[in-house]
Amino acid sequence: MPTYSHSQLSTYETCPHQYRLVYIEKIKTETEGIEAFMGSRVHDTLEKLYRDLKVTKLNTLEELLNFYHQSWEKNWNEMIQIIRKEYSAEDYRRLGEKCITDYYKRYFPFDQGRTLGLEENIYFPLEEEKGYWIRGFIDRLTLADNSILEIHDYKTSNRLPTQEGVNSDRQLAFYQMGVEGKWKDIREVRLIWHYLSFDTEIQSARTPEELHRLRRETLELIQKIETDRHFLPKEGALCDWCDYQGFCPKRKHLISVENLPLNEYLSEEGVALVNRYVELKEKKRVWNEEIDAELAKVEEALYAYAQREELEAIFGSDHVAKIKIEMKEKYPLKGDPHRRMLDEIIKNAGKWMEVSDLNPWMLARVIGRGGWPPSLVKKVREFSTTEENRSITVSQLKERE
Repeated sequence: MPTYSHSQLSTYETCPHQYRLVYIEKIKTETEGIEAFMGSRVHDTLEKLYRDLKVTKLNTLEELLNFYHQSWEKNWNEMIQIIRKEYSAEDYRRLGEKCITDYYKRYFPFDQGRTLGLEENIYFPLEEEKGYWIRGFIDRLTLADNSILEIHDYKTSNRLPTQEGVNSDRQLAFYQMGVEGKWKDIREVRLIWHYLSFDTEIQSARTPEELHRLRRETLELIQKIETDRHFLPKEGALCDWCDYQGFCPKRKHLISVENLPLNEYLSEEGVALVNRYVELKEKKRVWNEEIDAELAKVEEALYAYAQREELEAIFGSDHVAKIKIEMKEKYPLKGDPHRRMLDEIIKNAGKWMEVSDLNPWMLARVIGRGGWPPSLVKKVREFSTTEENRSITVSQLKERE
């Protein structure tokens, strides 16, 4: 039966192409981002804290940090990538240590509730008739005051969401669906995010109506996934952290050339073609600017010649240039502070419909035809400005017999 997870659905929303690579083609990658690696080590450490508490062993902070560093050393490998080159592996290691230390000091002695499950597996039907199921793992499940079920999730990201953001979060709402009905006498379910990098806890809750809406929206998303025939790549802020860049048509060339020696990089066919293309585009831009500047000089000379000789047409060997120079009245457009005053003058004179809702072009035309009282024309023209309009139209001369 079709089974989905929050991370699976989020992958599709982030990039359908990555979704296809991971969940349809099932391509495995050897690389892992340092952020994910650090997050896993912190999760392992907090899991140890609460697992040991279940057998009444309270680890000291020093013991937990020793476990964290041992886990770091044991799992570290050369395929772990650091995208932000301004930071080192030790910077991230210290950040993880800080997350654990802050958490330990905030919640010590960890008697806020009874732990019911750690890395608790959930699996529940989203839509039994269509056979869609949701799976996931809850970081920690806690019973508080014998009637409040708490779903805890640890985040080590460097982004702190708003309350509105967590109120619309899908992940923990799925977890609530997965645990509902498993324990009796539960009167409240709390969703709790621990943003460890910020030493901050954010809580939320879901009503039955909100969960029903989430089911409907998730089914619509699944339908979109299952009818997608292209799974097009989508670039975004997370592309630099994607482990599948080497398979992406938008990124794989970058990955293939970025570590080449300089001489090989510059001679690589794709790099060379782009560089040559940009070089030619720049030459064209500079050439066009020079042509435009020369053309503007010739246009000015044509206007000056036409005015001096009182001409409206100037003939070349094969073409004729028709010169048009006229003064036009301009009236304020919408948004101009004077426009409202002009509107009122014309409305009060009963001439509003004659100028098509004060179309400036129509206004100039109506006044030019005459027929309006001179006093009104005078008032209206106080809002006008004159502008010289010039144009050159070139056409080919007919061949002479």
